[in-house]
Amino acid sequence: MIKRKIAAAGIAAVVGLALAGCSTNAGGDAGDSGAVTTISVSHVEASSSITHKTLEAVAERIKERSGGSLELEIYPDGQLGTSADTLQQSASGEPLIGYTDAAELSALAPNSNLDILAGPFLFENTDQAQTFHESDEFAKMNDALAEEGGVRVLALNYFLGTRNILGKAAYPEPADLGGVKLRVPPIDSFTRTTELLGAVPTTVDYTEVYSALQQGVVDAAENDINSMLDQKWGEAANQLTMTHHFQLFLGFAMGTAAFDALTEEQQQILVEEFAQGGIDSTAENASIESDTLQALEDAGVTITEANLKAYREQTKSYYDSYPAGLLDSVRSAAGM
Repeated sequence: MIKRKIAAAGIAAVVGLALAGCSTNAGGDAGDSGAVTTISVSHVEASSSITHKTLEAVAERIKERSGGSLELEIYPDGQLGTSADTLQQSASGEPLIGYTDAAELSALAPNSNLDILAGPFLFENTDQAQTFHESDEFAKMNDALAEEGGVRVLALNYFLGTRNILGKAAYPEPADLGGVKLRVPPIDSFTRTTELLGAVPTTVDYTEVYSALQQGVVDAAENDINSMLDQKWGEAANQLTMTHHFQLFLGFAMGTAAFDALTEEQQQILVEEFAQGGIDSTAENASIESDTLQALEDAGVTITEANLKAYREQTKSYYDSYPAGLLDSVRSAAGM
């Protein structure tokens, strides 16, 4: 559980929450007036996903701990909109919580420096990422986001696993990516990293990656391995290079005004339980990675380990544009 003050508490492939009701006892103890605040939870993943099952457990704990004053209603498959939609609505003052990532959040508050968390090879493992999530350094970023961007982080520790590259060939050395058309989402950190590696960043809608690989629109695509298996990309490209280039900070954010309208007890319950949900879902995703790799191999995918030292060296200039000392402070806060 998070040990620091709520203002420091952290945010998680893409969820929106809409407050369908407002408690009339804001500022008092949860449940004083018997009012119920219902929070509708929408995410783009399937009802069979780890994220959805985690949210169901989070909802049960929140209802129990709040004495019934907080309830979550969960809607899978993006029924309440995309992450970008819900985040913008939250920032504009609507009572919504969105499933988002550090890069999206930083666009609302550039001075927060949250986008550094979207950089390549920032940490060496998930434990370091979680340690940073619980640090005072991350708390400062949260506070800057709340003040400048109008959004309050609940938890940003829904780690799906590192991202790797699946293509028509293996890429053990950065030089092997020269000229390769690599599918990436339309996010600056992905584009910049891809260019540093010498590949050609190519934007293709997520739902069209399979056909893009099959038809040669792109030579390769990157993602976490569990998603690669779910999307059956291994049928279209059979060389997986374990580059571990990104560890995305995914999680949940809520408009500052809507968060402040809750009682302090309700705020604490939301922060603690969403953060615990991040810990739980991260562990669940990690537990199936070895099975995923075996399933990919069984399906005919060849797995190659990348020269991580060379990859890190090739992309280290990514961080040159950040304030002096920030990278060292972030890594120190992660226990590196």
